[in-house]
Amino acid sequence: MKINPTIFREYDIRGVAGESFTSQAIAEYERWYGPFPGITITLEAAEYIGKAYGTYIRREKGKRVIVGREIRPFAKELTESFVKGVLSTGCDVYDADEVLTPLVYFAVAFFGFDGGVNVTGSHNVYFYNGFKMMSRNVRPIFGEKLQTLRQMVENEDFEKGNGTYAIQEIYPAYEKYILAQVKLARSLKIVMDCGNGSSGPFAPQLFKKLGCKVTGMYTEPDATFPNHIPDPEMPNTLVELQKRVVRERADLGVAFDADGDRVGFVDEKGAFIDADKFILILARDILQRHPGKKILYDVKCSRLLQELIPLYGGVPFMHKTGHGPIKDTLHADSDIILAGEVSGHLYFVEDWFRFDDALFGAAQILKLVAAHARPFSSFFEEIPVTVRTPELKLPCADEKKFQVVDTISDFFSSRYKTITIDGVRVLFDEKSWGLIRASNTSGYLTIRIEADTKERLLEIKNIFADKLEEFSEIRDKLNRHEVSSFTGRLGWV
Repeated sequence: MKINPTIFREYDIRGVAGESFTSQAIAEYERWYGPFPGITITLEAAEYIGKAYGTYIRREKGKRVIVGREIRPFAKELTESFVKGVLSTGCDVYDADEVLTPLVYFAVAFFGFDGGVNVTGSHNVYFYNGFKMMSRNVRPIFGEKLQTLRQMVENEDFEKGNGTYAIQEIYPAYEKYILAQVKLARSLKIVMDCGNGSSGPFAPQLFKKLGCKVTGMYTEPDATFPNHIPDPEMPNTLVELQKRVVRERADLGVAFDADGDRVGFVDEKGAFIDADKFILILARDILQRHPGKKILYDVKCSRLLQELIPLYGGVPFMHKTGHGPIKDTLHADSDIILAGEVSGHLYFVEDWFRFDDALFGAAQILKLVAAHARPFSSFFEEIPVTVRTPELKLPCADEKKFQVVDTISDFFSSRYKTITIDGVRVLFDEKSWGLIRASNTSGYLTIRIEADTKERLLEIKNIFADKLEEFSEIRDKLNRHEVSSFTGRLGWV
């Protein structure tokens, strides 16, 4: 079967899915992503992807798989087609219905399934849908393994059989497990922003059972995300949460992404907390019980992790970005006790299964806060202050972005010390660095900069902009007025 190869991303399969879109919807898409590509995941494609996935599991000597889905339009139809394909290979499918991605991970780990898939578009707008896949023990299927699936589809190289279909409930066992692992020393008052994503039916009830007083925001699932894109990494998506935390006099605010594998926090003063900071306070706590262990963090993180983790008794381990490669490393290296990414993914080894789960991550932060009679903001007072941008995104076509980054990497590597495990992290001096890398999920470049002063940060921002402006595929999207602003996004978003 001929299938659009661009849907096979680095970490998952993701594309535009649906029966049709209005001209207004297409205009909205193009405002965010550029030219509308048309529908790239059809029902037929979903069925063939299911055949390839089932074949992969069978050839790994597996048979039982769990399949869930997010709340997006067309997700039910995609799931039905995908399941039809999986069943045709002889795999038995257990349908989890509408769930969070981490619940599928949990089912694979806890119930011992041979594989699992969640049908989700993650934090992308509702046009997008796709498949996050894993084999037994929550081992991610990503990178070359996804290309193997693509080749199976193109060659129609499938196992054949007649699998059975059954319904599988996950949440009760998941809730019971977390309630057994997490005990809060005192009740906390929290505001919870579910962003109209899939966490709404699950997160508020879980945290109420943990003993929290929960004020919910945007808890009704709505895949058009009418209030804001559920992306807790970006400060501009949490403005209403910040206001609500202050108004409610809450202990803190919690925000989740669309499928529940990323989390963000706001302190009792309404201040946005960078993921670097909450990774550090978790590391400081965990290393008291596991001295000498490694703390893994992605290449976008602050230099403070490299400096402070040894002082906490641990070993810092910088790693390329992405849940797939990070989970692979967590399974391979038993010395890692915690992992985190700037985007809000948190991976726990202590009392957990080495996968990213926003609800469990939030519960661990609440457990830490509840154990002390002091405000959330005080946990960060000993962390030195640096000046950092959030993750900046600049559109660059999928077929061009890696070549652009390679050229930029060669340029800066000839002039500065660099780290090139994922894009290029340019070490301008001991306290200042900047990163440019190609996103593995969408058509854009990821940029982040840190310095000791605002002036130095803006200087580096302009150094990067000068180089980026040399590329015709980027030049017209680069907003130099935004570059001169500390909070400016370089362009686009």
